[in-house]
Amino acid sequence: MDGAPTPRPRVVACMPTWNAAEFVEPVLRSLAAQTYPDLQVLISDDASGDATAALCERFALNRPGFTVHRQVRNLGWIGNVNWLLKHAQGEYLFFAFHDDPLEPTYVERLVAALEAAPDAVLAFSDITIDLRAQALVTSWSFPDLDGVVTARGRLRVLTPMQGHWWIPNRGLFRRSAAQSVGGMRRHLAGELSADWPWLIHLSLLGRFVRVPAPLVRKVWRQQGLSMSWNRRPGWRVAVVLGAAREIAAADLPLRLRSRLLADFGSHWLGTWWRTRAQWIARLRS
Repeated sequence: MDGAPTPRPRVVACMPTWNAAEFVEPVLRSLAAQTYPDLQVLISDDASGDATAALCERFALNRPGFTVHRQVRNLGWIGNVNWLLKHAQGEYLFFAFHDDPLEPTYVERLVAALEAAPDAVLAFSDITIDLRAQALVTSWSFPDLDGVVTARGRLRVLTPMQGHWWIPNRGLFRRSAAQSVGGMRRHLAGELSADWPWLIHLSLLGRFVRVPAPLVRKVWRQQGLSMSWNRRPGWRVAVVLGAAREIAAADLPLRLRSRLLADFGSHWLGTWWRTRAQWIARLRS
C-alpha cells in the first residue's frame, strides 16, 4: 500500500554471559536504553558459578524484548556464542559482550549504515577504551578497511593481525552472512583469538562499513575472560592455520579462494622466515 511505512529489520543482541554478576548490569541497562525500536536481546548464561543468570532474569522481568537462557553445562565461550547464533531470529545480529556497555544510538546508527550499503555484511563503530587498572579512558578506531571494496583487499588488511583488527567484532552483521560462515570455531590453541578467523571469513563475503563515532565502551579488566586464555608457545601458528581453514571454506569461486590462500600463506611464510632469520642473527651476535 502506498504510504505504508517500510518495516524495520529485526535486530538481535546476542549476549553470552559467564560469571559477570559484578559488571553485567551496566550492559543490560545500555541495551534497554537503545533508541532502535525493533531490538530483541537474547542472553545465554554459560552455567555461571555466581549470580549472573539470576541477575539477568530479574532484569528481564517486564521487559518483553529480553530472553534469558541458562545452559545446563558450561559450553565454553565459542560454544555459547554459537548457541546464540543458532537461536537468534533476526535479520541483523551483534555480540553484546557482558562487560562492554553501548551508547543509546549504537543499534540505530549501525542499522542505518548497513541499510545504506547493500553490499556490506558488517557495520561497526569506533570504541572508547576504559582501562580500569590505569583509570584511563581514550578512543580507538580501525579505519584501515574504509573504502576497501574487494575481498582480496580486505584480506590484505586483516592478514597481519595488527593494530585494532578486533574492533569490527563489536559490530552489527547480517544473519545470512553468519550462517554462511557457520559460526566460530576452535583451533589448535583453543578459543584464543578465534574472532580473527571469524572476521576474516566474514570479510570475504562483503564490505565492512565504519561509523566514525565511539558507540561502544570496551572495559578491560584483569579478570576478563580473554585474559584467562593461555598463550602457550605456538598459539599464533594455530590461529593462522584456523584462519586459513576459514578462507578455504568460504563460499567463493575456487580460483578466488586459491588466490586468497596464496596471498595469506605468502604473508605468513614471509613473516616466519624473517623472524627465523632475526632469531639466528641474534644468536650469532
